Amino acid sequence: MPESSLMSVQEAADVLGVGPAAVRKSIAAGSLPAIKRGRAWWVDAGEIDRVRRQPPGHGRPLSAEMAWAVLLLASGDDASAAAAAGRQRYVSRARAWLVEHPLAEHAARLRARAQIEDFDAHPSELGRILSRSDALATGLSAGSLVGLVGGDQSIELYAPADRRLALIADHGLESRSGSVHIRWVPEALWPLLSDGDGHAPRAAVLVDLLESADPRARREAARALSA
Repeated sequence: MPESSLMSVQEAADVLGVGPAAVRKSIAAGSLPAIKRGRAWWVDAGEIDRVRRQPPGHGRPLSAEMAWAVLLLASGDDASAAAAAGRQRYVSRARAWLVEHPLAEHAARLRARAQIEDFDAHPSELGRILSRSDALATGLSAGSLVGLVGGDQSIELYAPADRRLALIADHGLESRSGSVHIRWVPEALWPLLSDGDGHAPRAAVLVDLLESADPRARREAARALSA
């Protein structure tokens, strides 16, 4: 993270309109990238903007398993949703949750689906990263699902958490705010997410687009989720 983009926990809390404890909880859960220096945590201003753009929703966040069950149901993959939920009564709960909670308004409650981390990489590596068998494009990198054409200067993807070190080493990634935005998925859930088309489940792509800095991307995602 560049020094100029770092914010203290208190500064982040002030921007988001929450208490410092809520920011620390998000850091501990892995949903808000941060670095620790001494006894203090520092967060990237761009990540705070991302969180601020997403409607907060109401109620407790869903677990990673339930979040993916909801997203897979919304993407039309009932079999994978059932596997993610683990038990029939849980997938029934996920289905009921989806009916009662429009994703465009409650996407923030699904943040446990992945832990977010930013990296810098040489431009020549971006296409190679997206072409990996253990990477699924999302956000603007899969924006063609709603008629958006992303730039080639940055990429967004999901990858299994147990491949983190290998992916970093293979592509010389540096852990700081940069052109590679990765959402690490628990390895037990990873096999359920891909149907061979190279991008994340459609509902996950749309939810990620809601966090985009591009206003058009947010509008198109909200429209598609509402439909």
